[in-house]
Amino acid sequence: MKKVQGNDSFQRINYLYQISKQISAINPALSSYYGSLAINVAKKSVLKIHPDIKRQICKKCKCLLTNQTSKVKIKNLNKSKYIHRICKICKTKKVFPADKNKEHKIWLEKEEAVVEVITQD
Repeated sequence: MKKVQGNDSFQRINYLYQISKQISAINPALSSYYGSLAINVAKKSVLKIHPDIKRQICKKCKCLLTNQTSKVKIKNLNKSKYIHRICKICKTKKVFPADKNKEHKIWLEKEEAVVEVITQD
């Protein structure tokens, strides 16, 4: 069986993300702290955070963007739809494409991104 490099770091990032998600409605400052810890663990061990998790963390204050800590708007710009997430703490915007008709996929969702699948037995 092949060992995954950085498995301990991935587990720590996952744990910090879950804590941040649980506490974001109660204490956004503590959620920001756990979010920044998760990003620092990934940077130190040179690992990439999954895009689904990365999209839920504010770029400026590192707080988890949930319904209590962010505002979501859908806007039409140049015949395309975009999702705007605005952090209520630091007022930073994150914009994502939201068109169903267009073939927009992040790199990890494309077939050429998968080199090897490692299963844990």
